[in-house]
Amino acid sequence: MNGPIKLCGRVFTPQLIQHLNEMLVEEPNITHTTLAREVCEHLHWCSPNGRLCLSSAKVALHKLQDRKLLCLPTSKSRPGHSHRLRASGQPLPAVRHVPKRVDKVAGLHLYLLTGASDSQSGLWNDLIMQQHPCGDAPIVGAQLRYLIGSNHGWLGALGFGPASFRLGARDQWIGWSQNARLRHLQEVIGLSRLLIRREVHCTNLASKVLSLVLSRLEDDWESRYGIRPLLVETFVDRSRFNGRTFAAANWMRLGASTGRGRLGPDTPVTTPKDIWVYILHSGARQRLQEELPEPVVPCLVMDSLESNNWWAHELDGLDLGDARRNRRAQLILSARWKDPTKSFGGSFPNWSQAKAAYGLMEDKTSNISMEALLAPHREVTVSRMATEPLVLLPQDTTSLNYTGLRETTGLGVITNEGSRGLFLHSLLAYRPDGIPLGVMDAQVWGRDEAESGKGRTRNAKSIDEKESRRWVEALQTAAGAARRLPLTQMVVMTDREGDLYELHDAVQIGPPNLHSVIRAQHDRKLEGHQKLWAFMKNQPLGLKRKLQLPRRHGQSARTTTVSIRWAQVTIQSPAVGHKKGWPPLTLWAIWVYEENPRQGAKRLEWMLLTDLPIQNAEEAWEKVEWYKIRWGIEEWHRVLKSGCAIEQREFKTAEQLKRVLTFDLIMAWRILALIKLGRVVPNVPANLLYTEDELKVLVAAVKKKPPGRGEKITLQQANRMAAQLGGWLARKSDGEPGAEALQSGLRTLHDMVRGWLLFAENEKGHT
Repeated sequence: MNGPIKLCGRVFTPQLIQHLNEMLVEEPNITHTTLAREVCEHLHWCSPNGRLCLSSAKVALHKLQDRKLLCLPTSKSRPGHSHRLRASGQPLPAVRHVPKRVDKVAGLHLYLLTGASDSQSGLWNDLIMQQHPCGDAPIVGAQLRYLIGSNHGWLGALGFGPASFRLGARDQWIGWSQNARLRHLQEVIGLSRLLIRREVHCTNLASKVLSLVLSRLEDDWESRYGIRPLLVETFVDRSRFNGRTFAAANWMRLGASTGRGRLGPDTPVTTPKDIWVYILHSGARQRLQEELPEPVVPCLVMDSLESNNWWAHELDGLDLGDARRNRRAQLILSARWKDPTKSFGGSFPNWSQAKAAYGLMEDKTSNISMEALLAPHREVTVSRMATEPLVLLPQDTTSLNYTGLRETTGLGVITNEGSRGLFLHSLLAYRPDGIPLGVMDAQVWGRDEAESGKGRTRNAKSIDEKESRRWVEALQTAAGAARRLPLTQMVVMTDREGDLYELHDAVQIGPPNLHSVIRAQHDRKLEGHQKLWAFMKNQPLGLKRKLQLPRRHGQSARTTTVSIRWAQVTIQSPAVGHKKGWPPLTLWAIWVYEENPRQGAKRLEWMLLTDLPIQNAEEAWEKVEWYKIRWGIEEWHRVLKSGCAIEQREFKTAEQLKRVLTFDLIMAWRILALIKLGRVVPNVPANLLYTEDELKVLVAAVKKKPPGRGEKITLQQANRMAAQLGGWLARKSDGEPGAEALQSGLRTLHDMVRGWLLFAENEKGHT
């Protein structure tokens, strides 16, 4: 198989089919349901109610078998229900005179079983069946089994097998994409059994045994299977064990499992267990992230913003499972652009078109998701990023209030006052001059009030169990783009809410062209028992410089003088939850503060943390200038809410609201791009972004006299004329028009152009 194939409306890549074949090799009796579940999870194949489309996936599996790309098992037995461990029928050999301390144990060694025919295989089975909680459950698939030997007798047993197919805390810690997980999963192995016999009481014996086996595990596994593992994982049931053995052996605790089991159903069937990992290679996480990047065709921002059929360009490559759906989505974006503030149904000229648009938004087909609708715009955004040497990627969260939609399902609580709605977390791409390149990532969810505050405390949870995982997931989206664009430097930026230890950690093991500038929220503990703010106050003053602050949060625009200090810092991991024992991280801190704020103005103070080294004042000031671009995402939020009226939509489900929201995300980007381009490159010809009909109407309606022969209207002039149609007064003191005035003017312009064209057509018919 040379390329992807499409079955049942879904694309099966060679990597996915290879992964399914590996599952079949590891577990010959695996059920069709388990394979179908793996397909659905990889392809995000769900029905509108969130359930996996297992029946459709099974049909696709049989079609793969018909093409001789898979060989499905005929057995319908559940995995693990056969081939249980078999006892030897012999009593366990005795142990004698085992010392209380491990350094006194004579002849401690590990015996590697050669396979099921090994003479000691029965003893290994007996030990596990009689004394291990898993009893006679076998290790399925590739495996290594060891006996723990000594001059005092056989002290215990170990067993290694395949890693879990999917594991939230582990996958996020590694920074795995779907393709990278499929490619490298076989390089992670699982410690499935660890047993020290009940009658053996020897301090630190388990830790010593772990040290012995890990020192040889890479060679043993490679010798038997031809693959050199990079990482080992295991699970600890905290209702039985405390995990101190693994902590003492330098393992890391990442979080907890969901309780589903390795191949289990969606609902928990086992007790959630702590996830521990041991790194066999210093660069394991970076190597596990490696994947073959898809090629990118560069595209200049001005080329993709051209007015003629720009909506088709932004949705080029859209795959909703049917060409008619793809075309309908483009028509929806085109119609919505003419007046984004209108109701969804009011965007269309007649009921026939409105009905078709509602049909797409309410279609129960799982292919029509927010992720699928945004995918082509994200790809075009990456193409625009490919032309830039530096791209800034701010991310932020905002709430969408839909309290009035009492019958809409899937909404959640957004404030303590009882308002209901959704949360939107976005990652945008900007040029350093403030021109937005597009939306890289958007995640929308409803907060479940019933689940908040239950179970373990927030600090005890791993990042994949919290809403804050969106910050790390957005960073991983940026990392995927960075791998595809190795010549483009990318800098992810967040406000204080993004000051997560996991986020700083993820940047350090990401692609070399991915960096971060994060505003600190926590007064973190540094090396030498110092705190971040106190340490920075003792650093020498680096420079003073004027900083322009825009109007925001009720504060008027102003220019102020800030002082800047910077220094290298090494932050310690938080001493809470699973992060205890994580390694320290080396960063650079830039403290920006306003000594004498204007009366009535809120004092400015930023503590910025970055992985980029700061060697001089210019490099420090550069990061401050970058951080100012983060305000652009807040401006984009205002365009979404005021200019696109996204909180005025009315649909029956949150899923439908998310689909409609996708079009608004793209429109808000284009509105903001028009504004910024008119300011940054004001003299480019307006006909790059306005049609000839629009320019003729603008001149007739606003300009006092038409342009002379050879004179071209610039983008800045066109934006100003359009804004005047929206109520902008064009006084010298007014500055450049903002988003609301420009959008209102564009809406009026569209109506005027439509009326003018209808009039011209009518006049032509009468002559």
